[in-house]
Amino acid sequence: MEAFPLPRLAMDAADPTAPRPPQCPQAGRPAPERERLLTRALLDLASPEDREPATHAASLVEYVRLLGGEPAPHAVAVLAGRPQVTAGSGPRAELLRELEEQLGEGPVRDTLAGAPAAELPLEDAADARWPRFAARARELGVLRVSTVPLADVAYEKGPGAAGGARPGPPLGALVLYSDVAGPWPGDRSAPVSALVGAAALHLRHRRTREHARQLEQALRSRIVIEQAKGVLAERFGCPTDGAFAELRRYARAHQRNLHDLARSVVDGTAPPPFRKEAR
Repeated sequence: MEAFPLPRLAMDAADPTAPRPPQCPQAGRPAPERERLLTRALLDLASPEDREPATHAASLVEYVRLLGGEPAPHAVAVLAGRPQVTAGSGPRAELLRELEEQLGEGPVRDTLAGAPAAELPLEDAADARWPRFAARARELGVLRVSTVPLADVAYEKGPGAAGGARPGPPLGALVLYSDVAGPWPGDRSAPVSALVGAAALHLRHRRTREHARQLEQALRSRIVIEQAKGVLAERFGCPTDGAFAELRRYARAHQRNLHDLARSVVDGTAPPPFRKEAR
């Protein structure tokens, strides 16, 4: 199998003088080298550093190619969201993903909808799920498919909740297509499961950061609005609730952003109804 370079690690990206990572250990290489590669891959995929979703999906696919054994599977990684982000390990993997979209059925769609991990030959059970997709995939030489969701965790909330974690909607899906009919050996599937877990951890970090940024933005907006309410209440001798109601009415009537309008009141650039000389 051709040796592919490792994807650039997040920890090396800021240092242009850092040495390039080692190449894929081919079959027959010592086990410690493979273990070192897996360790680096897990650290990279789980890194909390910001990165583009497309880069993250492509790194997951490439690590699966490097660590998935021989023959290397055709891998497709899809990160949930709007828009979805897709990465494939080659032309055939990308074609299989396009077939799913055209036919409206297939393993990626099922996994993103919440189906559990599965390993199926493209016959019998697979045909019952995706008869048209399975037939087309067999024409391309695919004999077996494995699906692994990028699992998320949701937490019970509310006074009546029992508390604790439970499975949430998947953050994405990894689908492996094999030209071999037999099941994968355990020494191949275990690294793939670990890689998927690390990739999901990164996505959870990313979502937590985005949620924190949204909360911070909302708090800042609320502070500005409270300041504007105080300014208007003092300026026109009205209650703060009445000042806010008038501010909101004007924003809606003139299709203005409420936060921007409140900011203009605070910094003195508000439209005429809210200027100091108005009565």
